Amino acid sequence: MGFINNKNSDDIICNIDSSWSDDNGIFLKGWIISKKEPLKKVNITIGNVSVPITKWYDRPDVKLAYSQFHTVECGFSVYVPRKAEHIVTFNATVGDKTSNFSKIFVGKKPEILITYSDGNNLFNNFIKHVNDNHLRVLEIGSRIVSPGSTSKRPLFHNAKSYTGFDIYPDSNTDVVGDAHKLSQYFNDQKFNAVFSLSVFEHLAMPWVVAKEINRILEIGGITYHASHFAFPLHELPWDFYRYSDEGFKALFPSSMGFKVLKSGLIDPVRIYFDSIPPGQEEFPYNISFASVAILAEKVSNVDCEKFKWDTTIEEVLGDGSHYPKK
Repeated sequence: MGFINNKNSDDIICNIDSSWSDDNGIFLKGWIISKKEPLKKVNITIGNVSVPITKWYDRPDVKLAYSQFHTVECGFSVYVPRKAEHIVTFNATVGDKTSNFSKIFVGKKPEILITYSDGNNLFNNFIKHVNDNHLRVLEIGSRIVSPGSTSKRPLFHNAKSYTGFDIYPDSNTDVVGDAHKLSQYFNDQKFNAVFSLSVFEHLAMPWVVAKEINRILEIGGITYHASHFAFPLHELPWDFYRYSDEGFKALFPSSMGFKVLKSGLIDPVRIYFDSIPPGQEEFPYNISFASVAILAEKVSNVDCEKFKWDTTIEEVLGDGSHYPKK
């Protein structure tokens, strides 16, 4: 990585911070600035594929180092799709004679060889149900954490009310607290809908939170949750679990007062070893998924005597462990 020499002009400075590539494309992350007037547009071309940079973001480090130049939103990250071609030559020897033959292989992804329940539309179904029926909706994990993420509050423009709940405060959070004690923050207040996005992997005791969701939902209320099946470690040290669609169902069973309307998988991914162990050369053929989602309805109140976990986060994790504040 590093600076790219510009042979055509001394007016442009470009640096690549990181990159990766496979047979299907190349990812580049870096920054580019002009010494004179602001850049109008930037295209990245690989072979016969040209992709414009359409998403830019601020780079305070570049602005500090090159304050005399145009550095507003000079950072970029872009993926350029391409199909790599490989000439593969076989040398076959029979007796004292060797034959050579070659074939061109074009880069391709392994085919998806299984059927699975698709969870892509479940959140849209949840949003529509909330808006059509003017429900009182609660979001667990409402704080705006990830770069580029936005509040989900505007999605529920026809809801009777939207309440944001998170472990830390921000402008999109109405109630601050621990989801493992969710019902304690709302007394007798009930909601018709509860949802979370990329939260359940960060819950030390997700089964406790499922019970708490039942306690604050009206009977007939719905709950939607999306988490991860296969995903990089993040928000450490509080990154605890990964779920399959069947695993999510186990968190919202009928014995806990829920009826699962649908659970499904989202965004197929392939997993590759950095160093392939012997016998695992075909590992990428085994499809995985980035995320998982569930939509369930509360049909009865949970029996809190039957489902009891008399412990605290501090007892489970220790006093020194905390979710990162960023």
